[in-house]
Amino acid sequence: MSHLTLIPELISDLTRAEKLEVYLRRKKITFSNIAKSIGVTPTSARRMLLNEFIPTWRHKQLLTAGIPEVLLPPARDVAPGRKPKTPPLDETDPNTLGQAA
Repeated sequence: MSHLTLIPELISDLTRAEKLEVYLRRKKITFSNIAKSIGVTPTSARRMLLNEFIPTWRHKQLLTAGIPEVLLPPARDVAPGRKPKTPPLDETDPNTLGQAA
């Protein structure tokens, strides 16, 4: 039995990453080309384009490099590093319930 890949019927059914892949193939643009234009490695360029979000300054660079905005991940500046842990609620502590001690 052969492995069949489902092909979406409409372009609107494609994911952003799939649309990006189609765009890059049609324009004959590689991740290496993009990487050179923004000064990163091809792996970094690929990761940026396929991430959920990218920093605003990278978003601007990719727009300048000619990648259409609809194909880019949304721009969002996120502080680097680990996210702070939130302690679990202690229901016996009145301060965690918003009540004065």
